[in-house]
This record gives sequence, structure tokens and C-alpha cells, in this order.
Amino acid sequence: GYTYPYTARIWINKKYFDAYSPKKVANNLMHEWMHKLGFDHAKTWSQERDHSVPYAIGYLVEELAAKH
Repeated sequence: GYTYPYTARIWINKKYFDAYSPKKVANNLMHEWMHKLGFDHAKTWSQERDHSVPYAIGYLVEELAAKH
């Protein structure tokens, strides 16, 4: 997914959305919402990137969704 600071919209790639479970969709939406709140991460993969706020909160939401 992706978003821009100047819009309320969050875009999700249909290819992934159609293949994702509801808990993965929740993860992705929360990840993008964290960007809306001003949190960012590196554009390229690194171990630190997985521990950035958008990824960390997204993972937490996915874990919570899996329990319900």
C-alpha cells in the first residue's frame, strides 16, 4: 500500500489485497495509517526497517487480529 501526506486516502495494491487474509489487510492499513501520523521508514529493506513504527504497529495489529 501507499499514501501521501496531503490526502486522507490510502491505496492498497489489488493484487496483494485479494491474496491477503483479513489480518494481513489490517496490518497493511495500520502500517499506512502510521505514515499518515508522520512515522516513516527506510525505502530499501534493512533489519532496522522491520522495527520502524509503521512495521512494528502493523505487526501488532496483525497479532491482535489473529486472536479474534
